[in-house]
Amino acid sequence: MTLLTRRKSIASLVAAAGVSGLLMTSAPNSAADTAAPAPKNCAVLVGKAPTNGKPSPELYRYCSTKSAADARAHLETKAAAGGRSAQATLLMVWYANTDYRTPSTSVYGNAGPCDSSGYSLHPDSYWSQNISSARGYNRCTVATFHNRALNFATTFRLPVPYLGANLNDNVGLIQTWYG
Repeated sequence: MTLLTRRKSIASLVAAAGVSGLLMTSAPNSAADTAAPAPKNCAVLVGKAPTNGKPSPELYRYCSTKSAADARAHLETKAAAGGRSAQATLLMVWYANTDYRTPSTSVYGNAGPCDSSGYSLHPDSYWSQNISSARGYNRCTVATFHNRALNFATTFRLPVPYLGANLNDNVGLIQTWYG
């Protein structure tokens, strides 16, 4: 290989490396550079908890990236299309941040307000990793929050502005009742 040929080869490699470097810098270089999923505002309608200890059946769910009111409106439309009324009782609102800051999920019960047996709620995969605070409504005055592994639980009087280090963004089951 002559000196001239070597210089052309080196120049070609340098140019290729430069183009490659440009391409590499324009692509995301970590997971943090990719878009995160949009926060959810959800409305969920559940039935009464069965006596066998399983969670209350989820009848309808709608999540919106816009607002809690948008989620509720879609839930009502979906329930009406299924021949059911979504005019149910608000039981709880879960918040993704401490001190009741949005995004949020409003949980409605079709069997009326909380009583001594209450409702047993199973958050979806998004909410099980994002609940930080909660409020109770319509006689839902107490709630036991279980972690996702179901090996730790704490009972709170509602509302609760912060679930604590062991339950923050780590909720697998919620039992709420009047007490």
